[in-house]
Amino acid sequence: MKGNGEMPPLPQKIDLAIGTTTATKKKRIIKSSVLIFFAFATAFYSRIFCTLTRAPSILNFLHFATVGFAVVVALVSSRSRDRKQIAIVRALLIGILTLFGSMLVSALVNNAGLVNVIFNFLILGEPFIFLLAMISIPVSSATLQQWKKWFVISACINLILAIAQKFLLSAGLLAAVADSSLRSVDRGQQDATDGVQGVFFMTGAGAYVSAAVTVSFALYIFFYVKSLPLWLRLLGLLGAVYQILLSDTKQVVLTSALAWMLLGLSQTQNAKKFLMYATCIVLAIAAFIWAAYNLEAFEVYKYWFSRSDIYENSDTGGLAVKMQGIHMVLAHWRSPLNWLFGLGPGHTLGRLGGWSIKEYWSLLSPLGATDPPFYDEIWKFIRGNWIAMTTTLYVPLFSWAGIWGDLGWFGLGTYLYLGFIVWRNLCLDDLSRFLVLTVVVYGFFLTQMEEPGFMLSIAALIGLRWHEKRQLSQMTRKIT
Repeated sequence: MKGNGEMPPLPQKIDLAIGTTTATKKKRIIKSSVLIFFAFATAFYSRIFCTLTRAPSILNFLHFATVGFAVVVALVSSRSRDRKQIAIVRALLIGILTLFGSMLVSALVNNAGLVNVIFNFLILGEPFIFLLAMISIPVSSATLQQWKKWFVISACINLILAIAQKFLLSAGLLAAVADSSLRSVDRGQQDATDGVQGVFFMTGAGAYVSAAVTVSFALYIFFYVKSLPLWLRLLGLLGAVYQILLSDTKQVVLTSALAWMLLGLSQTQNAKKFLMYATCIVLAIAAFIWAAYNLEAFEVYKYWFSRSDIYENSDTGGLAVKMQGIHMVLAHWRSPLNWLFGLGPGHTLGRLGGWSIKEYWSLLSPLGATDPPFYDEIWKFIRGNWIAMTTTLYVPLFSWAGIWGDLGWFGLGTYLYLGFIVWRNLCLDDLSRFLVLTVVVYGFFLTQMEEPGFMLSIAALIGLRWHEKRQLSQMTRKIT
């Protein structure tokens, strides 16, 4: 005690986030964490919100502004002294700016509009920007638990809505009118499988996106939300499988299997772990094949196993259809610079060039948008090809081809470099690596890699796991 009899002031409570103090940062951190989830929610719930309220579809773009605002607030308010965290934030920020620079160069080479650059950057860069916001702020245990609760509740809402939509559609109490996206081309009203879209209701590929989000969160909940009883976590996994069956989203099964195999191959340096993955994969494949031939719910997969007409390696087979878009890109190259910088942002096979520019042309054209040079040609081919119209697996519009076609090898390299930064610095466990690999695989099937709701979900899970691992490591160091 002091000489005057007063108790000396207590030391400030050190937050679990390295280099910050609760007393000086708590209010600011809470505001940043709330802003980050709000930014996620504007992307995750925008589709269902516009559908239910008949709000203007331009609200589907609101998340670009909220994510941008959240990252600015997070970067400005963060006062982390952890050198490793600062280095990761700096590397990710430089990578994001490099991607934007590659788009500017591509636009200059190809006379693409500035609005093309902005929207293409927002579509491709937003997941990294959101992840940057998540990892740049120091997070307490209470804030992390709050994040987990919000994200898990959102995933549960998506699953519950998807199951409810199946029964409402089957009973004729709900109608899902097709939009201009590929899965519903020339179908008019979607059926009781296409319309099972959860919070992504009334979008063309919403069934795929919703099921993929459910699977990702179900795995996270099962392995890492240990506060829930085992039976409830198992119920989440069963719910994910049930949604896949209800929505007939075979691509989600294929993508998860391929990502799991790639994850297993990445474990070759650890013989024990590699053997464990190899054994589990073989058993899972055997169980799946048995289910396809013996269980009524899986009969649709038996039918696809017999579709040799699609898998034939000929001029009319699925692979030839898939490569048609790449052939069109090569046919439009007019300069050696196209090899490096592509045909311009939003000009080829990605989400912007394949759908969004034409869909929002009345809005984007006055802003100076430039349209894709072979949009009509590629869609004429798709609508005239029975393989492309019956399975999205072989559609010639897909994200990896879009990035390469728009930005060339240089732009593709910058995007891959961003992915490498995330893989090396933020993927600290197998679940995070698996999630990144699912994104890689999805990039070959349509443009799910450019779907905000899906990509921000993946970024959120990677960010959560990174913070959880860091806090666990920090607590271990304190104990020892």
